Amino acid sequence: MEKKPGRNEPCPCGSGKKFKNCHLGREDELFLIQTEMMKKEVAEKITALPEADYGRAKEIANTLNIKELTGNSDIEGIKFVDFNEYVALEPFDKGNLKDKNYNCAGLIVNPKKTEEIDDKNIYIAITPNINDSSLIHELAHVLDFLGGSGLLPGSTFQISLQTGISMEHLDHLREFADWLDYLKDQFNIELDAENKIISYLNEHHMLIEASLLKSKDIKSLFFQSKKMMDFLMKQKAEINGLIRDRIGYMECASS
Repeated sequence: MEKKPGRNEPCPCGSGKKFKNCHLGREDELFLIQTEMMKKEVAEKITALPEADYGRAKEIANTLNIKELTGNSDIEGIKFVDFNEYVALEPFDKGNLKDKNYNCAGLIVNPKKTEEIDDKNIYIAITPNINDSSLIHELAHVLDFLGGSGLLPGSTFQISLQTGISMEHLDHLREFADWLDYLKDQFNIELDAENKIISYLNEHHMLIEASLLKSKDIKSLFFQSKKMMDFLMKQKAEINGLIRDRIGYMECASS
């Protein structure tokens, strides 16, 4: 917890007055001011990052008419920043990051982090080696957020924690998969192993829909999640055949 300023110290709100003559006794208001200042500082740092132009990122993003596709008139476009430079700004678990493969990764920046400075663009952090499949995966999340489920990846964490349902099942909804398939066809992209499984599940109507997730009908969510897992087990051989030669292949398992 941040130390409370002394009575005669400058007030943290930036007024130039002593704390006793400014926000002493109104600490709740001061906390809100400091929170807003922090939000603006974070937004300034992220939006100041130089734009990244890796792989087909700009080519594909600039081709998308976001307003027309999603019906969302608030967002004008997508900006890419370097993944490692973005991570350096954030309080991520650096040790945990080192244990994972982020060599060909992408990560959507929560728009709430940048809206103080730039509320017209969605930011995506990408690595120099990002492949086309990983790229459209993140773009599908953007389109789903703006014109589909309205959810961002990771926003289902609490539901997953409370229910034990896999985040993979909750983050990759049917609406997301529809956008993924659209982008795959639009730009003639071969999906990696993970995306191919998502597309395959969507083709067979196995994915959870946003309306079910938002209903918070835990029993039905459990049922659909289990149904998906049973289907994966039943189709294990076929799925392995589909993904064996694709980027990121690991033999389809029950977990």
